[in-house]
Amino acid sequence: MSFGELLSSYLVAEKLKIHGLNAAWKDSRELIMTDDHFGNAQVDQEMTEHQITRFFQHPPADYIVVPGFIAANSERDTTTLGRGGSDYTAAIIAAAMDANLLEIWTDVSGMMTADPRMVPQAITIPHISYAEAMELSHFGAKVIYPPTIQPVMSRRIPIWIKNTFAPHDYGTLIQDKAENRVPVTGISGIQHIALLTLEGSGMVGIPGFSKRLFDALLKERINVILITQSSSEHSITVGIHETDMLKAKAAVDSEFSQEIFDKKIAPLLVEKDLCIVAAVGDNMKNYHGLSGKLFGALGRNAINVRAIAQGSTEKIYRP
Repeated sequence: MSFGELLSSYLVAEKLKIHGLNAAWKDSRELIMTDDHFGNAQVDQEMTEHQITRFFQHPPADYIVVPGFIAANSERDTTTLGRGGSDYTAAIIAAAMDANLLEIWTDVSGMMTADPRMVPQAITIPHISYAEAMELSHFGAKVIYPPTIQPVMSRRIPIWIKNTFAPHDYGTLIQDKAENRVPVTGISGIQHIALLTLEGSGMVGIPGFSKRLFDALLKERINVILITQSSSEHSITVGIHETDMLKAKAAVDSEFSQEIFDKKIAPLLVEKDLCIVAAVGDNMKNYHGLSGKLFGALGRNAINVRAIAQGSTEKIYRP
């Protein structure tokens, strides 16, 4: 899986030299250190930043071409960073060097208010905050992935998304604060979601059930996308990707096998073929009636809502 990045970056470096530019190729496996979670490796930030800053203190050329997506563990085995790994590589290097700007060149002219394949009237968002971009990317906006935002957000380094095929388009500038006057910056969503519900009278007033639930999912490396709990503590519901639902059910039922046997709680309930719709915007908290408008649109189209989660900052609403 690493060879495409290695070959293409080397070819780009050689092409730059042919055009007379002082360019050099650098293997990112000598810069970015990760753990052994092949396919979605976690970066050792301290060691990585040390290696990057040491290399760029005395760069061998004016232009350095680095393959994205790949890294290495402590044994120097090749690892990969997962989806969006090339952009993530750029963000890691930009953060380590405390760059003024990170540019992401892609095949679209920035982030849009909705998926244009589903919403023809969607438009490009010229300015957006880190928080809004993070939420939209987490809920399906594939122009940029959440890991790319994290390294530069802590350093307040702006991200500019530009279109390789339309370089004169403004694109989207992601920064600490964006002056968006509209209440909802964008609508995003994730398909193929499964809801897991743990319920039973034995949960009421007993601490530790939530911890055990999430620990069971953690052991199987299952990512939780949505969380909601009834006020009576009688049930807790989480959303995960459908691909993980079978091992999730096995893990949770195993963890609570004694309580299920004693009929204190029911076996984990799994519902599939669902999707999450997320409304995102920094200014949502300043407007009344947005929830009603959202549910009204769903109701008029005969769409049933199975679970609801709203961020405490009121920047995102997920039915």
